[in-house]
Amino acid sequence: MDDFAAINPDAVLTPPSAPDRYAHLADRAAWFIESQGGASSEDALISHVFGGTGSPALWRPLVRQVLAGDSQLLLRADGYWSMANAAPAVGDRLLRDFVVIDVETTGLQPSRQRIIEVAVVRYRDGAEVSVFESLCRPDRRVPKYIAELTGISDEMLTEAPTFAEIADDLLEQIGSALVVGHNVGFDLSFLDAELRRLDQPTLVNERLDTLGLAVRLLPDVRKPSLDAVAKALDVNDRRRPVHRAAGDARLTGQVVLQLEARARAQGIESFDRLKGMGSALPDRPRHQRGRGRSVLDRSLLTDLPKAPGVYLMRDQHERVIYVGKAKNLRDRVGSYFSQPLGMTRKMDGLLGSLKRVEVEVVGSELEALLLESQLIKRYQPRYNTALRAFEHYPYIRVDLANAWPRITLAKVRKDDGSRYFGPFRSTASARKTVDVLNRVLPLRTCSRSFRDARSFGSPCLELDLGRCLGPCVGRADREVYAGLVHDVVSFLDGRDQVLYERLWRGLEESAERLDFERAAELRRDLLRVNAVVGAQTRLREAAEATRRVVVLPSAADGCREVLVVADGRPWAQLRAPVADGVEPLAHRLERSWHRLVDQGLMPVTHESVDEANILGRWLREQEGRPGLIALPTEPSWPEVAASILSLTMADIEYPFFRAVTAGVDEIVED
Repeated sequence: MDDFAAINPDAVLTPPSAPDRYAHLADRAAWFIESQGGASSEDALISHVFGGTGSPALWRPLVRQVLAGDSQLLLRADGYWSMANAAPAVGDRLLRDFVVIDVETTGLQPSRQRIIEVAVVRYRDGAEVSVFESLCRPDRRVPKYIAELTGISDEMLTEAPTFAEIADDLLEQIGSALVVGHNVGFDLSFLDAELRRLDQPTLVNERLDTLGLAVRLLPDVRKPSLDAVAKALDVNDRRRPVHRAAGDARLTGQVVLQLEARARAQGIESFDRLKGMGSALPDRPRHQRGRGRSVLDRSLLTDLPKAPGVYLMRDQHERVIYVGKAKNLRDRVGSYFSQPLGMTRKMDGLLGSLKRVEVEVVGSELEALLLESQLIKRYQPRYNTALRAFEHYPYIRVDLANAWPRITLAKVRKDDGSRYFGPFRSTASARKTVDVLNRVLPLRTCSRSFRDARSFGSPCLELDLGRCLGPCVGRADREVYAGLVHDVVSFLDGRDQVLYERLWRGLEESAERLDFERAAELRRDLLRVNAVVGAQTRLREAAEATRRVVVLPSAADGCREVLVVADGRPWAQLRAPVADGVEPLAHRLERSWHRLVDQGLMPVTHESVDEANILGRWLREQEGRPGLIALPTEPSWPEVAASILSLTMADIEYPFFRAVTAGVDEIVED
């Protein structure tokens, strides 16, 4: 209004029509829509026309009023503005002009970490036309694992420009083009964070995620990382440096062109449909309140037994998409027919994809729990969340082989002289435990090896803050330091409560000072630490417990299932027909026992921790039952076999396992 009044002072008395007053806005909008390939979301259009100021909702009525009378523009039913003649012919390329963005960073959190390399590769009509790439000086040290991953060292960044120095050139290269990336939200979140630090508007460009496209178009790729997707598409750039921005951007460009071709081959005829496929998960219906019976076939229940076991849900391609356990298979699978749709993503996606149910009947609930865990690890079903990410369970590591040990997290257990605790299901709780111990105890947190002269001198800020005894400058007393490390090991192993009492005193002192916010924070820390220590204690106690056999009902008539438990983990499972008598069972048990004595058991690992936790909790619940038979150091196997076969069905029918939904260590989850 102010711009128009400056041109025509009489406008207040005789205002012209809106299209005439804002003709320049209509022309600018038409240019932008045409530059986007003939269509643009309304929010992106508003941000371009009005410079990204204010909420798009405030400008939407004006935009629609201004553009409604323009014959060359059209507001489509999906909320996009397009050129009236922009409909592409079938078979035309859907991606004509776009840029691929990739960044390398010092970490994963945009608000705290910084970009160390950025690349923007522009494509037009399927061909690379320009490349912008630059290192960025983050004004902080590059973490060791990032340097090893990318090959970008602190020395390489010493003379590199800052992000502020390259921002204008970078934004010019991006322009208003469609932005493509593999997990593009990650890259753009870092760019937006850097732009906010410069008080510049964030990017409003349309974006397309090759990760989401890969999930839809390459269902056989279980973990669609960029390399895995490129391999599945037979795209390979031998010159590409691993985890460098320009190489990853070029590879992503080749990948998106291949995915576009696959989408067109499947009948995708417009960019909007292609972009819709870029969402890794289907949108959740907000108002749908139907039931599972509306999408499921009742024939799925045919021949399902009313017995305990495990069920595997398969899709139309025979892929296992969900594994579940049940005390009554028919009732459990039947319950999905009454599940409300539109309530959770899991139910919507799962029930919509289900084509066949396969079951494995077992004799007991414990057997079903263990089998479920094994099958989830084997098939990695898309709709299972619990127990599937076992490979990422962390350890807490105390590197006792070092002259000055420190406490860290570790992804794998190594034979390096360190003491490992775990693995633990909750990474957040394990990390918080390490942070709390390092905050309470003045142990070093630096990565010095203390094996050469370079490890000494140049103390860090932790020494001045009193949070480190200072072994790097010769201040630390070795006996005092070793005593603290001993306390940590005993505490994490659940054998000593000295450190827990110290943490509790801090909580009480905060409460006495009326610092209730600090007291609440300490209480949360205590809960996490106590959960981690409790989980480790149960693993240790299970490993130290007497070896035993567990006698379970069998799915086969006239049989018993015999589970040999060693060091808190299942070692062997035998099916014993009662009619065969004592001698065959005694022989099989003795042979299994000798194999255990000869081979021994490996320490608890990612692969075995879930089964160990499931079995440990089940044994604690059923302690004292006749079906749990302790084994002496030198068992008499005929006597053990006779005891097993003498048990009645009443002896080996166990109460329902109350913790069946968890089946794992009791960690406080975020």
